[in-house]
Amino acid sequence: MIRLTLWQVDRNAEIIDFNRRHNIGLHHLALEVKTEDELNVLYQKIKNLPGVKIEFSPELVGAGPRKHMMCCEPGGIRIEFIWQGV
Repeated sequence: MIRLTLWQVDRNAEIIDFNRRHNIGLHHLALEVKTEDELNVLYQKIKNLPGVKIEFSPELVGAGPRKHMMCCEPGGIRIEFIWQGV
């Protein structure tokens, strides 16, 4: 499953380079992984790749059991990897 999250712009704010809380644009791309282990392995593989910035490592979504992580690829697109906890 692929989920695109669109963020609504505060039209009273000055438009500047993309900021997920103030600008029109792709908020992030969410990609589902099948297992918690797959999420952890993915994190280990990408955390040291050149140009990739980890926003946060795998963590619970709310009270869980779902977990997710967020990173930015070298071009600046935020990518969320999420395990649904089932």
